[in-house]
Amino acid sequence: MSTQTHWSYDLLKQMAIEGCSNTDLADIKELLSDEIGSIRKMDRISTVEELIDCLERGDQINEEDVGAFRTIGRRNMQMQEALNGYIKTEFMHPLVNQYQEKRLSDELQRQLHINPKPAVAPQPQAQNYVVVAQLTAEKRAAIFKKISQECGRSWRELGRKLGIGEGTMDELEEAFPRDLKSRILRLLQIFEEDECNDPRQFLLQLCRGLSDSNRNDLRKKVEQIMSY
Repeated sequence: MSTQTHWSYDLLKQMAIEGCSNTDLADIKELLSDEIGSIRKMDRISTVEELIDCLERGDQINEEDVGAFRTIGRRNMQMQEALNGYIKTEFMHPLVNQYQEKRLSDELQRQLHINPKPAVAPQPQAQNYVVVAQLTAEKRAAIFKKISQECGRSWRELGRKLGIGEGTMDELEEAFPRDLKSRILRLLQIFEEDECNDPRQFLLQLCRGLSDSNRNDLRKKVEQIMSY
């Protein structure tokens, strides 16, 4: 009597990462373009692991819906067999993507050093996006003011790290040729208003952008504003 292997989500994920070639990534991204959500996100994905990470963040793949793994591993027979043997975990609805939620929660705590509020079990969502809830109009204005006053010549590099196009930044320079502060304020507004960005991750992405543009000093000041 044959026995069927029951694959867990984590094993499927690891198999996809280890068994799928990055040389096939462009085709896979094209097939999953709707699930990825935007050209900007597609351009930022350079490995299978980053692709899965993006899909998890967008709740396009989770323990109840592993369909995207079939596309990622479409040329991997072992992967297809594993998917045939996969039994999804039963959840109480509404479904919470624990991989998406835990990653964001951990990153917010690490990047902004803010402890989550205690949640009453079983409500895992209560401790997520705590930073967004605290982003009042006053703190947003304070953050924008601080960055516009101190970013200086780093504004273009910050814009690049936030995914703002060179053409857009050229237009900002033409619109505000002698007013660097207004130029930076408008840059931040464009980033905030971009519908391709998840508004729940605005502060996290902004802090990443500051760090990646070698402005950890400004990142720390943003954290300080959010801490009081």
